[in-house]
Amino acid sequence: MKQSFPFALSLSLSLLLSSCSSNESSKSETATTPAPAKDTTVYPYHASYSSDITVPGRSDYALLTLKVWKFFERGMIDSLDPYFADSVVYMDAAGMNFHGPKQKLFEFAKKDVASLDSLRFDMNSWTSSHVNDRNDDWVNIWAVERVYPKKGKADTSWIHEDWQIKNGKVVYFNQFKARPAR
Repeated sequence: MKQSFPFALSLSLSLLLSSCSSNESSKSETATTPAPAKDTTVYPYHASYSSDITVPGRSDYALLTLKVWKFFERGMIDSLDPYFADSVVYMDAAGMNFHGPKQKLFEFAKKDVASLDSLRFDMNSWTSSHVNDRNDDWVNIWAVERVYPKKGKADTSWIHEDWQIKNGKVVYFNQFKARPAR
């Protein structure tokens, strides 16, 4: 028994040292490893938009989108201006399709926010992605939306939005909503 402890300690140190040196070699191998080969899997569906997507995409675009959400949540619609392109497309969960100047969209947003006592988003997750074959950048957000209108009942929805950013500006976004399970 007395001999097995030093042997076990020696073996543990030996394994630790070899794993440290193998980690170092794998780090240097990783630095010189070429990018993975193109996906040649044959899928049972064809993506109508694209399946050539890199995740994560641009974190600055995710930050931009989250700032827009925070300004909307706080009712600071005038603060949205620098984040949007001159012309915007928006498709909301109720079926409204907007295509036009950002100032018109901001007018709708101001009316929406004015009808609320308060609004809160609880973020579940977000991801940014780059669509390689189209050179498009997207941010996808999943959240819980809690709406407290001035008149009527409070409402909670699960919400998902897709935001397209071009040249640092929002050009398109859509929205999907669902009621939480009871």
